[in-house]
Amino acid sequence: MAAVTFRITVLGTLIGLLATVSVAQTNATPDTRNIVDRMLRTQQENKAKVRPFTVKRGYLLLDKQDQQKAQVVANITVLPPDSKQYNIESSSGGMGEKVLRDVLSKETESPRDAQRQELSLENYNFQLLGEETLDGQRCFLLSMNPRREEKDLLRGKLWVDADTYNIRRVEGTPAKNLSWWLHDLHIFMSFAEVDGMWLRTFTQAVANVRFKGKYVMESRDLEYRFTQQTASRSRRNPAILAGSAINP
Repeated sequence: MAAVTFRITVLGTLIGLLATVSVAQTNATPDTRNIVDRMLRTQQENKAKVRPFTVKRGYLLLDKQDQQKAQVVANITVLPPDSKQYNIESSSGGMGEKVLRDVLSKETESPRDAQRQELSLENYNFQLLGEETLDGQRCFLLSMNPRREEKDLLRGKLWVDADTYNIRRVEGTPAKNLSWWLHDLHIFMSFAEVDGMWLRTFTQAVANVRFKGKYVMESRDLEYRFTQQTASRSRRNPAILAGSAINP
């Protein structure tokens, strides 16, 4: 996807997060400018590669004992540039199920003021922190610091593949507290290649909910289907199903 857009929405006791990828140059060191510039060009190329597809995505809500409280499995059809439709295949979990249904609904909405939520020069300063190996791949580690204290911007780090300049991982916390009910919120997202497209494949949101303790919301891509427009085939992602997207 060509833009990484962060939209963080309070959903009763948890949040929903929508992510797409986009970056720009910064005023940091020459190394940082070069990395971010190449990353930008790569994301523009990725945008042109996105084709219609359907993803089966599983959503989980876990409590502080890591016990499952709710689950939703949905089929989401993506129609570029920004249209998404979904149907729910199965769900369970009472009030927790409602939280996950709200996450799904928000995640498939077209973003409002998308430009104010993007990882861009207008919204962030970037700095090269060094290099790390992620899932066997050499990556540049960059900090991202919001230019404004807003709920839809994240303060954290991102990992950029040193060979392809794709973003492989993003971690951070909201630049502004979401609500009185939530604190210590941490967002994690990982990305991977899917049939020639670079997509977000896993999202985790961990937060302390007032009077309730820690809760975790996870969304994980389980299977991809490509319509006649994209050579009609189905593909599972064994690595994602095995959990490597959580700790790449």
